[in-house]
Amino acid sequence: MGFDRRADAHYLHAPRPIEPVIAAPIEAPRALSWRGDSDELLVGAADGTVWSVETAYGTRKLFTGPAEPVHLCSRGPELAIVGAGGQLAYLRNGAACWTVDTGLVASLGLRLGRDGVAAIGDDARGRREVVCFDGDGRELVRVPVPAGVALGTDGQGEYLVARATLAGLSVRHIEESLPGGEATSHRLRFARAGRVVGVATGGATLWIDPSLPPRNVRLMDTVSAAVHRDGHTLALGTKHGGVAIVDADGDPAARSRPARVDMHGPPVRAMSFAARGRWLATVAEACRVWAF
Repeated sequence: MGFDRRADAHYLHAPRPIEPVIAAPIEAPRALSWRGDSDELLVGAADGTVWSVETAYGTRKLFTGPAEPVHLCSRGPELAIVGAGGQLAYLRNGAACWTVDTGLVASLGLRLGRDGVAAIGDDARGRREVVCFDGDGRELVRVPVPAGVALGTDGQGEYLVARATLAGLSVRHIEESLPGGEATSHRLRFARAGRVVGVATGGATLWIDPSLPPRNVRLMDTVSAAVHRDGHTLALGTKHGGVAIVDADGDPAARSRPARVDMHGPPVRAMSFAARGRWLATVAEACRVWAF
């Protein structure tokens, strides 16, 4: 005897907004980055090993970089990775080109620019700086910046900095000064299409344009966030391993109670949307790829 799809209990529960598809066999993942417009995910592990994860072909080891990677950034054949100790490695076409010591004991961000790579973080005295290197690993400039600043790039690969205060969000080129005032509690990062996302304990804030009011998403204990290339789909990760996806342009009620899937146990260290397809990657105690 058949069953009625409309009445069968299996079909009566609310559908999950996301589903885990891949659990990559990588021990102690720390940082990740999708490679360009491909389906290849790059994952840095605690021992410095960088892995390639492809949804169709599995996982393979690429090379060994700085231990305890904090940030991993890729663009076409270029790849940069910075470790917790401040070591920055730059690769092109899979070959290591150079490694430098940034002098930053707390690394907060990494960006590939038009003519090299830049890192932002705190030095041994707790002063926040942006350090820029050219394509050969020579230090070009070291710029002091105030607390709460994030590092990004514009469409031409020029470096940008952003800072949020009670007066709003300010975005400037690295040579320009930022307005003063006390920074908000957000941990900022640049996203695609000029967006800036800020993570706070109570959720995430998305600035589509500094001149417009931001969108807020509420989710307690948020520790990480990512923005899809469409510019309005947000992923949030919590310190208890929860993952949620929400439309920042959607119903305010949905933004105040986003549906969450508790798959990880420890905090979600990092997350990133693929440039194509409907894939979200997260790292905590394991690396997972989700379909949404």
